Amino acid sequence: MSRAVASSRDACSGVSEPNRRCSDELMGITVLPKMATPPVAPERPTRRLSRKGLSLFIVAVVAVVIATVVGVRGLLASPVVSVGGDGVATLQGTWEPYSCDAHLCQGYLQAGSRSVFVVFPAGCPQPQRGADLTVTARPDPGLGVGSYTVIGCAR
Repeated sequence: MSRAVASSRDACSGVSEPNRRCSDELMGITVLPKMATPPVAPERPTRRLSRKGLSLFIVAVVAVVIATVVGVRGLLASPVVSVGGDGVATLQGTWEPYSCDAHLCQGYLQAGSRSVFVVFPAGCPQPQRGADLTVTARPDPGLGVGSYTVIGCAR
């Protein structure tokens, strides 16, 4: 046994650094020495936004906000402005005719993404396509849900 201890002492006598363990060198593990100073990343120059770039950014943000508000209002708009206690509704929107002849004019009042079907009484003048109308009407269940018969003519 004394020979084995002596041979391990001899093998460890050539350790190059006193902080390293002999077993690290014998097993082939490489231990890196400690650095005197930590590495420093090179400094990048600070970027400055140009006035033109900043103004374009602000305009783009404002445009996105406006488009969002208009889009949400368009999705949530309804042609039914109000409904009275007697069931008479005030409808407001853009007119899109379905069929109009000398006796009957019917079509859609659209506000945003919603529309209602409207039938005008005989004798009313035919509204122009795309005209903004405000009418008073009663619900007409015989025509289906969301259908109205206009009282009087369009204003």
